[in-house]
Amino acid sequence: MRPICLLVMLIFLGLAEAAADDKACFGCHSMMQEMLSKSSVHQAMTLGCATCHTDHTQSSGAGREAHYLKAAPGELCITCHDDKVKKEFVHEPVKQDCTLCHDPHVGLQDGLRAQSNTLCLECHSDSDSSKTKFETGGPVKLFGGRTTAPASYFQKLQLLSLPNDRGHPVSNHPVLRQQDAEWPALSCAVCHMPHGADKSAALLVTETEDFESLCQRCHK
Repeated sequence: MRPICLLVMLIFLGLAEAAADDKACFGCHSMMQEMLSKSSVHQAMTLGCATCHTDHTQSSGAGREAHYLKAAPGELCITCHDDKVKKEFVHEPVKQDCTLCHDPHVGLQDGLRAQSNTLCLECHSDSDSSKTKFETGGPVKLFGGRTTAPASYFQKLQLLSLPNDRGHPVSNHPVLRQQDAEWPALSCAVCHMPHGADKSAALLVTETEDFESLCQRCHK
């Protein structure tokens, strides 16, 4: 049997087994069952709800995490994704709560709270509409209220002024551009790693503090 066929079979069997074990959960959380029928789901879901959640019909509630998680989101995610924190410099959302940027039930790409620069600028834009959410003094609602974080997460946040998708890292430099005949495509992720980097507090993809080597990737 070809490896890809075996993988598909194992995933299918995992989905079926999870659906059987989680029948009680789906009685109330039918939307999760609908998610399992789609192609883009977080692989942890194929292992069953109990992989990440406690049985809240039997748990006492003492010390219980939000959403009946077995641990705080940041701790829970790295039980499988520990490679994301094995960097000298780690992006603050990765330290605190991966679900700020990722829907924990959906596959990696489809599960992002927003696409391309929109994801990064939800926190890093200094536009009036963006800054307003940080000025309440209370919990910060992100992505239209789909996720919430304590105000303390954003105390050292770097805000960028980017009118017309330009202005970083120097004045008039584009931060979003489609690929054309003369220049490659450009976005935040072309220069910055979203989770962490070695020897680069700015999370540069070159994983060094040397901006020259980064710039020379386009400006040869």
